[in-house]
Amino acid sequence: MDLPHELLLQIIKELDDAALCALGSTRKDLNNLIFPLFFDRHKITDPSQGWISCYRAPEHTLRAIRCSLSTKNIRNIHYYFNKGIKTLVEEVEEMHAIVRRTDKVTDFKVYLVDPDDWALGGAPGLDEAQVPRPTAEEWTKLYVGLLTTSLTKGCRRVQLGGGLPFLKYLRDRDQVQTTVESVSAGGGRSLREPITGDKTTRYFNGTFHYVSPFASRGPNPQVAQSHGVKKLPANISQDFEGRLEDSRTAPVVEDTKKRSRLRLSKWFEFFSKKKKKNGITQVEATISSTMSHNFKAPPPGSDPGQVEDLGNPSSHWANAPAPTRTRGPPVPKLESLLLHSDMLFASPTFLDWTNQLLSWCAPTLTHLELQCPQTSSGIWRKFFSEVKLPFLAHFDITWGLVVGDAQIQGSDVLGFLSRHPSIQKLSLYGIQVPACLCDLPKAGKPILPNLTEIKAHPIYIRWFLRDKKQCPKLKQVVLQTEYYASMNRMFAYDALDRALEELLPRSRKLNVIGFRFTNDHHELDSWLQSHVDAGPTASILSKFIDTTNLLISSAYYVDFLSDLSRSRLELMAQFVGLFPNLEHLNFQDQPGAQYTRTHYSPPVVKALRRHSPQVKRLEINLDRIIDIAEFEQPEE
Repeated sequence: MDLPHELLLQIIKELDDAALCALGSTRKDLNNLIFPLFFDRHKITDPSQGWISCYRAPEHTLRAIRCSLSTKNIRNIHYYFNKGIKTLVEEVEEMHAIVRRTDKVTDFKVYLVDPDDWALGGAPGLDEAQVPRPTAEEWTKLYVGLLTTSLTKGCRRVQLGGGLPFLKYLRDRDQVQTTVESVSAGGGRSLREPITGDKTTRYFNGTFHYVSPFASRGPNPQVAQSHGVKKLPANISQDFEGRLEDSRTAPVVEDTKKRSRLRLSKWFEFFSKKKKKNGITQVEATISSTMSHNFKAPPPGSDPGQVEDLGNPSSHWANAPAPTRTRGPPVPKLESLLLHSDMLFASPTFLDWTNQLLSWCAPTLTHLELQCPQTSSGIWRKFFSEVKLPFLAHFDITWGLVVGDAQIQGSDVLGFLSRHPSIQKLSLYGIQVPACLCDLPKAGKPILPNLTEIKAHPIYIRWFLRDKKQCPKLKQVVLQTEYYASMNRMFAYDALDRALEELLPRSRKLNVIGFRFTNDHHELDSWLQSHVDAGPTASILSKFIDTTNLLISSAYYVDFLSDLSRSRLELMAQFVGLFPNLEHLNFQDQPGAQYTRTHYSPPVVKALRRHSPQVKRLEINLDRIIDIAEFEQPEE
C-alpha cells in the first residue's frame, strides 16, 4: 500500500470484477477503496446506504456486496436472481451469506426468474462436468435456509416470487437421472440416494441450524481436474480445509479464476509460522490465557485423567462459569407477507415451511397476499381450513392480469373469511366464479364486521351485500371485471348492473364506489354506451345521488387517456356524468399517465367540463389533485 493513490487507482481500473472482489477482501483500506468503485462502475447502490435493489445485476454483484465491510448496514433487500442454474445456486448462497452478516433485515423481496430455455431443453442430456446438478431436495434445502435466516432477522415486510418452473425442471431431471441409474444398476435401486427432508424440522423455534446441502458433497473429479483444484497437503489441518470449503462461493462448480487451494495453504503455513509465540500459535495462547483465568487448576496429586463428579460442590469444576444459555426462538415481527410463488406450495418440504411460517408470524401478521395460480384446489382447501391469523387486517388473492383455470374455490375462501373477523381490506381476483349466486354457501351468521374496503367480482359483491347486517362498516366498494385467458370465455358485463342494484341501498353510507376494468375488448365500450344511451332517466347510475367520489381503475392495461383513446375518453366522461352529485373523480392505474401528466390532464379536464360539469376535482394515478375550475392548460 506504499503506492501513490493515483497509481493504485489506475491498477484497480485494469482489473475485472472477480479480481476486484478478491483484492478488496485482503485489506480494510482496499475494501473501502475498491467496492465503492465497483458499485459505481455498475450503477449499483452502495450497501452503506442500507439497501440492495438489483434487477439483472452483473455476475459478481452479490459477491462484492458480501465482501464489502458495509454489508452489516443493509436493512432492505429487493433482488431478482439471475438466470442459469449455476448462477442461481451461487447467488442464493451469496445472498444467504449477506443476510447472515447483517444486523437486521426489515424488507426482504426476492424473485426467482424462470430457468433458461437451453436448460429446459438440453441440460438433462449434458455431462455433469458442464452443468451443476443440484437435486430438487438440495435446492429446497438451500432456498428454505435462505428464507428462514432472512425472516428471522427482524423482517417486517416480505415478498417471495417465482421458482416453480425451476423446481419442476429439477424434478424432471432427477427422475431422468434415477431412471438411468436404475437401468445401469440392473433394475435395482438407484445409485443416487435422494436427500430426504426431516418432517420434524422446526424452522422458527430457535433450533433450526442451516447446513449447506453441498457441504457433504465432494467435488466431481472431472470438474475438479478441469478447474485445477488440487488436494491439500497432508500437513494442513482438517479444520483449515473445512474453512476453505465453507468459503467457497461456487457450491458445485469451481470458479476458473479462483486461486488453487495449494497456494492458499502455503500462505496459511507462512503466517502460522510467523505468528508462533513460545511454541504455540497466537490462537492457542489466547485460549490458554483465557482458561487460566476462568478455571482452577486440579488439586496437587490428583489424577488429571480422572472424571470428577460435576454435581459435587467441593469439586474444583464447581467454580466454572455456567454454560451459555441457548438462544431462544426468534421473535416474529413480520407484518406484511406477499406470497407470489407456487413453489412454496409445490412440495411437502416447502408446504411445511410455509405453514410453519404463518403459524410463527400469526401474532404480528396484518397483511397477506396470495398469487399462486398453479397451486391445486386440494392444497388450497386444506390451507384455508387450517390457517388462523387472528390479527389479519388486509387480505388479497390475485392472479396477475389474465385469469386462467382458477384453482381457488369461493366456498373455501368464504369459510376462511368467516374465521377472520379482523379483516378490514379485502381483494379477490382470479378465484372460481359460480354461474349463479345460489351456488355459493348460504350466508348464515354475518361475517367481516370490521370490513371497510372490498374489491371483487360482482357476484361476490352481491353475496356480501345480501345481508344488511353483514359488513356494517363498509366504506369503499370496487366492482372488478376479469380478463380470461380463454377466448371462449368472456366477462359478462351485465353482472355489474346486478351488483349495482344490490349496492344502491348502501350507497348512502359509502365514501367511494369504483370500477376496475381489466379487459380491453369491445364489450367494455358497449356496456358504457348502454348506460349513456339509457340516459339519466333509465340508467341506474342516476340513482346514486349520495355518491360523491368515483374511482376508475384500469389495471395498467385498459387505455382511457391516450391520444388513441379519445373516443373512449369522451364515452367515459359521459358515463361519469350520469352520477348526479359526483365531485371527485380518481383515474387509477392508468397505463403511461404517471410519466406524462401534463400531456394527459388537459384532454381529461376538457372532456369533464363538457360532459360532467358537476365534477370539481380530478386525480390521475395518485398524482396531485387537480381543481377543474382553476385548471389552465399549460403552454406548448
